[in-house]
Amino acid sequence: MKITRYGITLERLEPNQSEMVRHWRNDPKISQFMFYKGEITSAMQQEWFASIDNEENFFFIIHHKSLPVGLINISSIDWENKTAYTGLFIYDEKYWGTDVPVMASLAMLDVFFLLLDIQIVYAKVKGNNMVAHNYNSELGFSRTKKIEHGLGYEYMLQKEIYLLQTKRIRNTAIRLKGNQTLIGLTKQNPVDALIANHIAKANKDTIKNLEVKLLAE
Repeated sequence: MKITRYGITLERLEPNQSEMVRHWRNDPKISQFMFYKGEITSAMQQEWFASIDNEENFFFIIHHKSLPVGLINISSIDWENKTAYTGLFIYDEKYWGTDVPVMASLAMLDVFFLLLDIQIVYAKVKGNNMVAHNYNSELGFSRTKKIEHGLGYEYMLQKEIYLLQTKRIRNTAIRLKGNQTLIGLTKQNPVDALIANHIAKANKDTIKNLEVKLLAE
């Protein structure tokens, strides 16, 4: 699955990209904000990838101008109850403090909230990650409880709150970057087939409003 919206492309993680993500994740500039700070080995990474390569987990490489700059996810999806967890980190420091992480979040949440009918997403944030705390609050997340033995917090974002909280910034993004949503799906991929089935059931006005164009890959 590949999503292009707001000038950002999100490409679902492939096995040949897993080592790159492991390198990113092990870098102290990223690991310092993670609940698990130990070294992730190749074997651990392979086991992790096998556990998330399914219809309940979507980890996307964030591409800006064709360059991989970070990782965003919507994971632990409960399709029946329409809930999920989300997370993001930008590895390339040149894009810290830019609109790239915001556009990546909006692109993903627009698709999963509006097109794929997820209703609530949760995020887990370590206590020392003030950038993430502020970032989540700006998107409309509300803090719900302490987690990880008091080392961090869980946040919750409801679809309706997201739409209200981000209305201005989404309108600005549309004005500056366009409104088209390109979604690339591979017919032979069972997870992509599931996504195609969800999209086929989506509200036609929503598809029109997002200017959705499906691309067979």
